[in-house]
Amino acid sequence: MNTGMDVAELQRSLVSGDEAERARLLRETIRTHVAALLSLPSVEDDGNFLDLGLNSLSALELTKNLMTITGLEIPLVTIVDHPTPAQLASHLAAEYTRSGEGVPN
Repeated sequence: MNTGMDVAELQRSLVSGDEAERARLLRETIRTHVAALLSLPSVEDDGNFLDLGLNSLSALELTKNLMTITGLEIPLVTIVDHPTPAQLASHLAAEYTRSGEGVPN
């Protein structure tokens, strides 16, 4: 992952940030992961995963990576229901807030 942060630092930022900050961090992370999975130079916020070439295997890998980063249970169908980095990041940021993961101890 090359978001400029390691996973622990990203997790701390997700916990301490508000929902908008979480969505921004997750958008960057998702774009980075998708670009790496698909060997693309970059991915835009509104790039549709399927149009970019994401298949079931790469979607599973993306989902597993995001579950590791966020600590959320993310059903694979979430990638289909929220098919762009912006949509997926917004959804995950809201889920993160709802789950209580974003509440500092």
